[in-house]
Amino acid sequence: MKQYGLVLFDIDGTLTRTQNGFIPFNEAFLMTFGFPGDIRTVIPDGNTDPLIVDEIFAKAGQKPGGGEAWEQTFAINLRDSYARAIRDGKTTVSALPGALDLVQALGSFPGVYPGIVTGNFEATARIKLEAAGLGAYFRLGAYGSDARERTDLLQIAKKRWDASAGEPFAPERCIVVGDTPKDLDAARGKRMKCVLVGTGRYAVDVLLSCGPDACLPDFKNTAATVETLLGLLESAAH
Repeated sequence: MKQYGLVLFDIDGTLTRTQNGFIPFNEAFLMTFGFPGDIRTVIPDGNTDPLIVDEIFAKAGQKPGGGEAWEQTFAINLRDSYARAIRDGKTTVSALPGALDLVQALGSFPGVYPGIVTGNFEATARIKLEAAGLGAYFRLGAYGSDARERTDLLQIAKKRWDASAGEPFAPERCIVVGDTPKDLDAARGKRMKCVLVGTGRYAVDVLLSCGPDACLPDFKNTAATVETLLGLLESAAH
């Protein structure tokens, strides 16, 4: 496998936008815990699903029982709730403008490998990507079901790609693409490059002030976005 670099994408707010995602999340929360938690009471952006659950409980002055054993049950309930909500039209997941063109374009460059790093549980992530028409373009990644901290997810994703390639990717040949300062913090923690995009909660000027390697308003200009990403990978070779 010719190695050029990894481009590790976040999902929510970066590649996709979900309408009424609180419906399946809150339903799964109630099914799992018998407690009416509401994801709208917290800011989930950049967090993993387990940490979001912890924060909802903390807001209510409680903790989820059973240690971390609840995570598997919640992941199953969330998967099923999302599938039902999308099927019934209660929740929609769509690719953000330019996202599909971007991942298709990146896939045409030998040695450039698009991957996923998301706080979503894996089953939910796959449902979202499929609903947005992006599922076929991502082979490997790391998910909120793999680890609670985003920095750990980057390490897991890299190890999976290293194993697939048969040799390790240098950290500077890995680009994290996300829409929150937490994506940048995680990338810096693993000495990876980071491109932030202003398609989520945070405005471009806020993201720029965090000091990413590059910042884009969106993915609408495919050629410019590809040039930015390949330029960062190319600079790592010198």
